[in-house]
Amino acid sequence: MRRLHLTTCAAALAVLALAACGEDVFDPPEGALADAGEGDARAGFADSARGDAPTPTDGGTTGTDAADSGDAAGAGGQDGDAVAIDSDLARADVAPGECSAAAKKKCNDGMPCTIDACAVVGGAAVCTWTFAKDACFIGGVCRKPGEPKPGSPCLQCLPEAATTTWSQAKDGAPCDDGDLCTYKGACMAKGCLSVPLACDDGVVCTADLCDPKVGCHYPPTVAGACNDGSACTTGDTCAGGTCGGKPVACDDKNPCTADACDLAKGCTHTDTSAACSDGNACTEADACQGGACKPGPSPNCDDGSSCTTDFCDVNAGCYHLPLQSPCCLGQTSICDDGNPCTNDDCDPKTSGCGHSHNTAACNDNNACTTSDTCKAGKCVGSTKVCNDANPCTADACAADKGCVFSPAGTATCDDGNPCTKGDVCQGGVCKGSGQCACTPTFSPQAVKFTSVAIGDGGHPGEGIDLDDNPKTCAPASDCSAGINNALGVLAGIANPPFDKAVKAGQVTFLIEFKDFKQGPVNLALYAGKVDPANATCDPAKATCTFVVDAKMIDPQKCLPLVGLPGQLAGTLLKAGGKGSNFPIAIPIQPGVTLPLTIYGARLEGTVALTPTGGVAGFDGILAGSVPKAQMLAAIDALPAEGLPLPKDGIKAIVDGAVTNDIDSDGNGSLDAASIALKVKGPLAKISGTY
Repeated sequence: MRRLHLTTCAAALAVLALAACGEDVFDPPEGALADAGEGDARAGFADSARGDAPTPTDGGTTGTDAADSGDAAGAGGQDGDAVAIDSDLARADVAPGECSAAAKKKCNDGMPCTIDACAVVGGAAVCTWTFAKDACFIGGVCRKPGEPKPGSPCLQCLPEAATTTWSQAKDGAPCDDGDLCTYKGACMAKGCLSVPLACDDGVVCTADLCDPKVGCHYPPTVAGACNDGSACTTGDTCAGGTCGGKPVACDDKNPCTADACDLAKGCTHTDTSAACSDGNACTEADACQGGACKPGPSPNCDDGSSCTTDFCDVNAGCYHLPLQSPCCLGQTSICDDGNPCTNDDCDPKTSGCGHSHNTAACNDNNACTTSDTCKAGKCVGSTKVCNDANPCTADACAADKGCVFSPAGTATCDDGNPCTKGDVCQGGVCKGSGQCACTPTFSPQAVKFTSVAIGDGGHPGEGIDLDDNPKTCAPASDCSAGINNALGVLAGIANPPFDKAVKAGQVTFLIEFKDFKQGPVNLALYAGKVDPANATCDPAKATCTFVVDAKMIDPQKCLPLVGLPGQLAGTLLKAGGKGSNFPIAIPIQPGVTLPLTIYGARLEGTVALTPTGGVAGFDGILAGSVPKAQMLAAIDALPAEGLPLPKDGIKAIVDGAVTNDIDSDGNGSLDAASIALKVKGPLAKISGTY
């Protein structure tokens, strides 16, 4: 290693003497050291590093001679040493051997591969520069260990071999040939040898190419037949770099089998025990057994009239023929007192009437009673219990409507979350503040819905078959093909403000693909907002970043509260179901929203894929059901001002036009109305919570 410094006081005195005799090679002009500190070449060190020497002013050695001899510039320098002395840098008040701050600054040559030092010798400041042990100085440039020569990756800076010239790397040493289509480069006798990169994205609809300047890339191939690996699609073709086909029709037209599709096996048909119809009107409560519909018991065709003969026809069901009797006027007894709780008897000989009490089932026309039966000639029912187990609602019953649950007060309550505090009733819901410390992790595969609208009616494209029964659809006045969307009647009222709220960022829904692959997948559904760090990002033009509501993360397990397990077959996605319950606020007017919970949320649609098989976007339906009683209670809790219609008018529309068509709790009764949201959006990123 070459050291650029003055080694002894005697040498320093000799240099001073030369300077006094006019050898200005060692007496740089004013500011020369300062310039050197800014990274410029200076007489002495920089020329020494190049092997050249400055032309002496009075009989000095030529630059060529100095280079040939290996000496640095400057008469009297030893082994390439370069010394700069400036007596003006010394100060009387500086202790012997210590340079002033200004002197130290002037000794900085601005080069990372030298160690700069300053010492006071004989009252003058002397700069010294020493090569660092782990660097090279080649071609006037500092080089890092292992740094290759441009264009020759196996000629490298190897300080242990040489510090001023390139050195040949040992065989087997790693190298980079600059070709992005190779890897694992190693130096050999013939240069840098690398292993070709195998570019294969595993997608049959893309070309596997490599560009030395770009690396692997996978442009879509032309349309053509392919195989997406799923037994649940047919007619698979390439489109936009993705292989997909039409879903296989697995409906065997048998109401006693559950039709599904296994990605590996294809269509499956599992026997069920569901209710069915054997086509005979003279049986009832037919049920599936062993994949076939078994008839139930015969119906009771007795109409309770003594003036008819009762029959049953396999096609028409029960029918009643009038009797010719002096006790009858047509099919009506002359003794009928109009009371269903009496038996009206008639003596055909005398036409005399008699009445006795019965215990028949009846209807007292009171929605607040149940199990109505006749007692002592009157129809009497048991009082219906109205209790939704919600401390934030007032439970009541209206004779014409049944149970009514209205938001009540701001009493303290318990929201069931140990991480919140100050829980109080708000709008019929128990809410607390605060959240447990939790730092969830998010997948890079997510979609932000830039378009959200309630489906218009219950037709294909506006909803899904939520109850998996192709024979039922909703709303009854505007539906087909088994599609359920009873709340589609609200589309005209809700969609204009809904669209404005989504575009303004006031309503933001995101779908996260926790694991994205063909076959079983897990998704999470969130409400969120744009990340403040990129508030100006336009999702229609770029991949934007969003943060999700921390209330939708389990604070204990740090997992999403709304999970949607499902299946991905090609580009067809089906996810969610029972247990996937999603809170949503439907905008009614600016600043006014209707808070609801969608139960049994299901997501069905098409996933757009990137050329490498990642998520590019989604277009489909998000559907579920909302208990009608919950919706009426939420409408009651709305402020009176700012609504498109009076609250009573909105409730009248919902009560009259919306019919429950879904059994949300599985107890056999229809207690909720279906809702379908048409959703669409591009790729997005989730950065955290708020």
